[in-house]
Amino acid sequence: MTRKIIIGILPVIVGGLIYLTYRTDTLIMFDWFNKIGLSDSVDFLRSNQHLQYLTIPSWIKFSLPDALWLFSFNYVLLALWNFNINRQSAFWLFLAPTIGLFSEIGQFFGIVPGTFDIVDLVLLVFATLTPFLLVNNFKLIKIKFV
Repeated sequence: MTRKIIIGILPVIVGGLIYLTYRTDTLIMFDWFNKIGLSDSVDFLRSNQHLQYLTIPSWIKFSLPDALWLFSFNYVLLALWNFNINRQSAFWLFLAPTIGLFSEIGQFFGIVPGTFDIVDLVLLVFATLTPFLLVNNFKLIKIKFV
C-alpha cells in the first residue's frame, strides 16, 4: 500500500516543484500562494542559488509537469479501483488523457488556444500508457467489459 501511495503522489510533488521553481511568476497559482500567505516560502524556494544555476532542459520545465500529473491521475485511479478496468472505470481512466491529448492536438489545428508542442504530445501519450504498463508488469490489472 505504501508503494502505491508513493508512486501516486511523488510525480505530483515533483511536477509541482518544477512549476514552483522554474515557471514564470505571472502564472495565476503564484497569486493564489500570495493570497494564502505562502509567497515568502515560494520566493525562498525560487531564489535558491543552487536550483537557479542548474541547467534544466526546457522540456523538463514546460512539458514534464503535465505528464507527471497525468501519470499520477491514472495510477491513483487504477489503485482506487484495485487495478480493475470495467466500463465505469474505463471512462474515468481515459477522461484526463483524452482531454490532454485532444487539447494538444486542438492547439495544432488552432482550435484550442495555446502553442502545440510535439514534446507535450509525446510525453502525454507516455504518461497515459505508463501506469498501465507499470501495473501490467506487476500482473495486477484485470480487464472486464461485460
